Order: sequence, then structure tokens, then C-alpha cells
Amino acid sequence: MFSTEMSLFLSYILVISTFGQASYDHYRLPQTLQPQHYNLRILTHLEDEDRLSFSGEVEIELRVLQPTSNITLHAGSRLQMTSNRTNLYYMDENGNKKKIGVRAVERNSKYDYYILVLGKVLEPRQNYALYIQFFASFGGGMSGYYASSYKDQNSNKTRYLSVTQFEPAYARTAFPCFDEPAFKATFNITLGHPTKYVALSNMPISKKIPMSGRKNWLWTIFEQTLPMSSYLVCYSVNDFAGLTSRNDFSVEFTTWARASAIAQCKYAAEIGPRLLDHYERMFEIDYPLPKVDQLAVPDFSAGAMENWGLITYREAALFYAPEASSEVDKQRVANIIAHELAHQWFGNLVTMKWWNDLWLNEGFATYVATLGMQKLCSKWHAYAEESLENMMIVLNSDAYYSTRAVSQTVSRASQFAEQFDPITYRKGAVIIRMMHMFIGDTTFRNGLNCYLKRHAYSNADQSDLWRSLSDAAHKFGSFPKYLDVQTVMDTWTLQAGYPLITVHRDYSRNTISINQRRFLMHGLDKTMEKDNFFSKECWFVPISYASRSMANFTATEPRVWLQCDSQGKDIPLEVQSPLGAKEDQWLILNVQLTAPFRVNYDTINWKLIIKTLQGGDFRRIHTMNRAQLIDDALALSWNGYLCYKLTLDLLRYIKQEHAYMPWRAALDHLAAIYRIMKQSPDFAVFQPQHFMNDLLSPIYDYLGGMETEANGRCRHHHIAHKTLINQWACRLALYDCVECAVQYYHRWFISNDPDLANPVPQNLRSVVYCAALRQGDESDWNFLWQRYSNATVASERRLILQALGCTQIEFVIRRYLKIIFDENSSIRKQDISLAFGAIARSDIGFPLAKDYFMNNFSLLTKSFESNYRELAALLLQITRHISSPHDYGALKMFIDCHKKLQKLATRTVRHAVELAQVNLHWRQKQQAQFTRCLKDHY
Repeated sequence: MFSTEMSLFLSYILVISTFGQASYDHYRLPQTLQPQHYNLRILTHLEDEDRLSFSGEVEIELRVLQPTSNITLHAGSRLQMTSNRTNLYYMDENGNKKKIGVRAVERNSKYDYYILVLGKVLEPRQNYALYIQFFASFGGGMSGYYASSYKDQNSNKTRYLSVTQFEPAYARTAFPCFDEPAFKATFNITLGHPTKYVALSNMPISKKIPMSGRKNWLWTIFEQTLPMSSYLVCYSVNDFAGLTSRNDFSVEFTTWARASAIAQCKYAAEIGPRLLDHYERMFEIDYPLPKVDQLAVPDFSAGAMENWGLITYREAALFYAPEASSEVDKQRVANIIAHELAHQWFGNLVTMKWWNDLWLNEGFATYVATLGMQKLCSKWHAYAEESLENMMIVLNSDAYYSTRAVSQTVSRASQFAEQFDPITYRKGAVIIRMMHMFIGDTTFRNGLNCYLKRHAYSNADQSDLWRSLSDAAHKFGSFPKYLDVQTVMDTWTLQAGYPLITVHRDYSRNTISINQRRFLMHGLDKTMEKDNFFSKECWFVPISYASRSMANFTATEPRVWLQCDSQGKDIPLEVQSPLGAKEDQWLILNVQLTAPFRVNYDTINWKLIIKTLQGGDFRRIHTMNRAQLIDDALALSWNGYLCYKLTLDLLRYIKQEHAYMPWRAALDHLAAIYRIMKQSPDFAVFQPQHFMNDLLSPIYDYLGGMETEANGRCRHHHIAHKTLINQWACRLALYDCVECAVQYYHRWFISNDPDLANPVPQNLRSVVYCAALRQGDESDWNFLWQRYSNATVASERRLILQALGCTQIEFVIRRYLKIIFDENSSIRKQDISLAFGAIARSDIGFPLAKDYFMNNFSLLTKSFESNYRELAALLLQITRHISSPHDYGALKMFIDCHKKLQKLATRTVRHAVELAQVNLHWRQKQQAQFTRCLKDHY
């Protein structure tokens, strides 16, 4: 029976029998018990800001699978339990309970285990009930069950709320539980709180009951959940306003936010139900819950979290204000909502068995979101552009020794968080798209439907997915009989990196030879290879192609496969050329970038491609493949596989290119070169009067420069493209870009009420703010800082934080760095990385950010509550800009002096060092060649 009163101030007798190493020493829970159901009751105290806390009790119904004399579950170190209120009961078939003695309790801090040593052996197929009382203070972080706050605009008082963030392994810090994804169970959740607050959880409210003995308090009782993993449990106590979506769907859809900002949720409330309806039709499986709540949280570490029935978001990820937000902001909101709603099937309905297969959740949600966006918001060209962005990020982030496989062993809690990276999200999405392309849409949809139905309310691993897709492929005959999906896909998920495909055409014999080897940014520097280990890697690669005479760029299905033998070694492929004896025919592999690999051609073929690109019919080559050619050529030249003369010859065509994607590919690579050359005397060849001026001038004019239409909207309506080009033009002080930006900013500066009326066009604000501060003085910076303090639109605050880092005034940057890391600052912890990164990216700010981080690391450790993963992420922002031997030496010395950072954020630190090594290598090995070629061309 549950008690009727709970309070933090009860006389708890803490269970501290053993905080050392308990007898059970393994990172996974024993498989002796299966939780069936949780009755969870939480009392939340938000009235006194000095005593923010919660107390609770949980009853877990257990099914015994194997004989055991111990019960081992999770409970975080902050969670305090009572000795006389931890009880175990045997439950007979009639529901009667009989108490079982607990001899001792142990706590294993290494794995967060809470272990009950029993006086008898629990027998298989029997049911038991474990009852535990607990309490904890809210910590200062943004995980587990934590407190957030906001400033009420009317009263200027701080309002507090509580919310959960349990992924990947923080449910254990909120209540004792079996905190692994495979331990699915149902939950009955009850929240105790003052009547002035709203209580939310995964399911709709069943009833509300006044709390006995507490005036103006009540219990909010929720309906029972479906079987789900502990990390998807969610609850919140807040004083928010709700916006109910008006739609004809059976699912109730409500969006919650602080009352003063609820109007910014209208777009989210409109697009969310439409996306949910689209997914129901796409997967042919109804959303199984009666409601969806979307909750905008002021302090939130992730962008959003897919908790079943109660999705939580960072405010900037959910808010859109038509009068202040840009079109890019609107697209970002839609994309994040599309991602989280896709999780309701991929992650919630079917959940990975263990964290090594997190990509089954995140990769699918990332890819499926692009399909949903393309269907509902086709004007944004989301499918093509998001696919290209994912591909470029993968090709650039997965080309290092420090990368990892998509699916890999995860054996400790610190590794859980490391899985939330571009490999899981982006590469997961890229290889799913590749698979979608080579098995076909009908097979893909049928296979996914089978997978979701087979494993609904349960767990799966990647082999379960391959099995469902192979069954569908055989049913529809859409895949070669000599291959199966698992054989192909395991080569992409179980090994790190991706291949470089080398194509050599024998023009006399009319044959094409195709080979593979791993692509690495270190390139041809043999001193960095490790015992030729990577030469053993091999992938099953779908090869599609187009040519001048067969320029069919819609035929994305593979013509041939590059395969591996039984020992996992590549089998070189030689095929008869489909081009015959025509030596004027170019050949391009990987139509529409269906698979993640780079291609290097023989010199004749490169020259044939370049000739076509420089001619008037370059648009015969698909836009994505034009981006691919630029991306590959610049990457291959970076690491020495291709001479810069050929690459710059190819790049010259871009002066007649109007499409966004090729420009995005080019400028991403040129940004890396710019950062290095800016620190060297050779920058004079790169700067405006020469190379960049020649490239950017035509596209700047075509997009209308900084001009807008009468209604303030940008010409040509591709906002991301116009923003990208103008950012570069103002950064390099080209044309009238800076002059126009300063004029816009000055008009705002002298306006009577700058917080009410902003004359800067919404879609140009990121360009204008940064350019104006780059040219401005301290008063310009102070003006924008005041606008940040007064701003009520989340996207505007985010934009201003980044622009404040653009100033070139050294003492202002130093002051800004102190503000960023001041725990009493109005900059929230979730935005520290955003603001710090903006400083690190600027020419003046980089050395100041580097020195501040290294000289104040002990202080930062306290500020981040020893969250070394977040600290390592800040280090990564610095090392992207390191390219000199002096800075590299300082980096190595810093890391050598901070062993704990290396230990707790191993992969991030290794990647940070490797980024600096790659930059240094380019500066020493390739910069001279690049500079010579620039001088020859310009």
C-alpha cells in the first residue's frame, strides 16, 4: 500500500551499507529479473528556490526469470533511500502480498547499482513487488529530474518548473529502476504538486485528488502507459500555458510553453499534427497513444527529446515568431519536430536492445524527417539538401583515425553519451538512404512495416532490421540473389570510415577498373598510417553511374557492386566500358550521392568533367553530383591524392553556378583553407582582390547582394543560399556588403524603441549583426548585448549570442568570455557552446578563446559540474582552428596535464588532437602547392 504522505523532511535513515564495490561487477544488469510494471509517485518542491527537491516512492512488480538471492537495479548516487521503507513482497495469484526479508543493501557507485541481498532464493516464474522510498535535491545540471526557471515578464520574478531528461541513463537519478532499454515495463505515474501548477506526463490525466494534510496541493494521476523503456519516461510540473492544435485527427495534440511565449508555438502546433498524420500513413501503423504533448523547456541540454507522448524541446527548437524569426528558423523548427515524431515509431514503439544500436533510433529519425519535410514542405527542398548536408558532414567527420563504427561495443556509462554524435545521426541517416535507394521504395516501406510490427512494444538490434528488409527484398525481387541486406550493411555499420573509390579507364581496351581503400584526411602521409591496418577494410559498394551520352541522373539503382571476399578483402572490379571507344565521354559515379564514398578518376576523365562543367551545358550533371565533384576534388587535393591545379580548374566553373548545393560544398572546404592561410603570409593571394573576389562576385550579384524586396524578403527566396554568400562577402569585406550591413544596423541603433521595431530584414540578421559588430566599436557591442537581454524571441537570442562573438575588439572579447562562463550570467548553460564557438571562429577571437579555455580549465570544470564531455566539446571548437606548430604544442601540453579529460572524453579528445594534426599536415605539405596554383590562376 502506498503511503499518503511524502516529504523531504521525513526522518530518513540512509542505506549506506556498502558504497564500495558490490559483489556483482558487470556493466549490464543481471538477466534474472524482468520488471513488469512501476507504480511511481513523485512529490515535487518548487516553492523555495533554496530547497528545490523531490521525494517519492516506487513499487516495481517483478517477474523472476532465473533463481536469484539478489535484486540488482539502478539508483544514482544523489538518490537517497530509507532503510526501513525498502521492502520486498511475494505476490500470489490472488494479489496477496507476503513480506520477504532483506538481509543487507549494497550500493555500487561504479555502475550505479542498488543491490538487495535477500534471505531466500527467488524462484522462477514467480512475481514479487519491490517497494522503495527515496528523495533528492535538484542538481544544477540538465539531466535526470531537474529544475529549470524563467523570468516572468510581468512580475520580474523567477518562476521554477521541473522536467525530466532520462536519455541515455538518467532515469536512475530520479527513481530506482531497471535503467536499460531492454527492460520495458508499463508505468502508473502520479505527481504531487501545488494546485497552481500543471502536471504533465507520458499519458493523459486520469484524475486529480486533493492532497490530504497539504492545503492547495493535489495528486495528478495519469493513465497507465504502454510498455516502454525507462529512458522514455517523462514528467513535468510547471505553470505553463497550453495551445491545443485544431485538427480532425484522433490524437489530441497540445503544445506547452511559458505564457508570455505561447504565441511563438503556433507554427509548431500546426505542423506537428500534419507530420504525425503523414507518418501514420507512411508506416501504415497508427500512433498508439491518445495524445502528444510538446513542451518548450527554458533549460534543456539537447535540441529535443522524443519521450513517448510528452516530447520536450529547447525553446529555440520549438518557437517561431513570424515577425522576428527567419525562414531558416522556421525550417529548423519543422525539421526538429519531424525528427522527434519519427521517433514515436523508431525508438519508442521499437527500441534498440542496447546502446550500440542507438543509430536504429537516431539514424532513422534523421532520415525519415527528410521524407516528411519533403512531403509537407516541398518548397524547402529538404530531402535533397538535408541529404547532401548529412553526406558532407559524414565524409568530413568520418575520415579520421579517431572515428568509430556506427554500431560498436558500449560497455560503460560514459560511452552512452559518446554515441550521440554525427556518426549515429548523420551516418546512420546516410546509410539508410543508401539502402532505400538500392532496395527500392516498395521494398523499403514493406520491410519497415514488417520490422515495426514484428518488434512493436519490444526491442530489436540491427540484425532484426536486416532480416525484415531481406524478407521484403526477396518477396519483391528487388535485390540481387547472390547478396543479402545484412552482408552489405554490416560492412557499413560494423567498421569505421568509408571508402575512396578509384576509377581508372583504359581508353584503348574500353575497360574500367574500380578499386577501393579507406579514405583518410591524413592522405598520403605514410608516417601516420598504423601498420597498414586500414588497408584491410572493405565495403560492399553499390555503383551507379552516368555519362555524357547517358546523362540519366534519376537512375540511382546500382549497375554493379564492388564486393568483398570471404576474408573481408576487396575484390577489384574490371568491367567493359559502357561508353565504347568514345574518348570524349565523361563518367561520373554515385548518382545523386546515393552512398557515402569519395571518387577519384584518372586525369583524362577529370579533364573531361572539367570541360563539361566549364561549358554551357554543365546543368546536364545533376546538382547533387556537381556538389559531389567539388567536395571530392577539394578533399582529394587536401590530402594529396589530386593536384590542386586540376581542382582549381574545376572550381572555376562555379562562377556560373546559381544552385545552392555546389556553393555549400565549395565554401565548406574553402573555410578550412581560409582558417589556415589567414595565419600565414600567403593569405594575400587568397584574400578579396584575388581568388575569393573572382569566385564570389557573380553569385553575389545574381542573388541581389544585400538587397531585399519591398516586404523585406530576400530576392530569389533561397534564404540559406543568400545568407551563405553574404556571410562570406561581408567576412572578406567584398563589394557593398559591409556598407549595407552597417547601414541596416545603424538604423536599428538610432531607432526610438529598438526592442519593439527592428528594421533589419529577418532573413539577413545573422549577416548584418555579425558584419556590423566586426566593423563596430564598443557601443555597438553594448547595444546588441542589451537587445539580447531584452529579447523575448528564442531564435533572436540565439542569433545575437553568435553575433556578439564577431567583434574584433580584444578587451570586449575578453569581457564576453567572462560573461559566458559566469554562473550568474543571463546566458544559459545550454548556450555556452554556441557563444564560445562564435568567438573561436573569429580571427581575433580564436587565440583569446584558446588561452581562456586552457588557463581557466579548473574554473570551467566547476562551472560544468565536471561534465568532461561538454568541456571536450569546447576544446574541439578550438582545435578546428589550430594549424601552427606552436599552438599544436600548447594543445598537447594541455591535454597531457589533464589526464581526467582524456579518460572521461577519450574519443572527443583524440579527435580534437587529430583535427589539429591534419591542419598542421596540410600547412606543411599542401599549402605551398595550393599557393603556387592560386598565383598561376589569378
